[in-house]
Amino acid sequence: MYNYTTPVEAIISLEKAYVNKDLDGVLNAKDFVAEARLIIAQRSDDDYNDEDTVLEVAQLLKLALIKSIEDNGFPDFTGVNRDYSDVYHVTGNLYTVIEEIFYNDGTFFVNKIFLTVTDGVWKVAMIEE
Repeated sequence: MYNYTTPVEAIISLEKAYVNKDLDGVLNAKDFVAEARLIIAQRSDDDYNDEDTVLEVAQLLKLALIKSIEDNGFPDFTGVNRDYSDVYHVTGNLYTVIEEIFYNDGTFFVNKIFLTVTDGVWKVAMIEE
């Protein structure tokens, strides 16, 4: 049902999991540890290589996502068209893709999506809107 063999397939799989209201699918499509490292590096003076801090933040991000879905429901991606840029290498196993989202009402959004790849499996780390 879900495919994580390419960056775009990983993004689409995350969105399919949301559409299918599949919480396990959503959680499996995400790399919370990489997201934690990105957030710590961008927003804090903390050391993003301190494993205890990274793992604690990763767990909090996971719990926050679960709580958000429980409180607000799953996002609706019906009537959405997308285009994706090339994949750009950031560092190590971290990459980015630019996603352009077009809604039928003419609304347009651009997201910068951070992804990781480990042993050929791509996961979504963070989405900057």
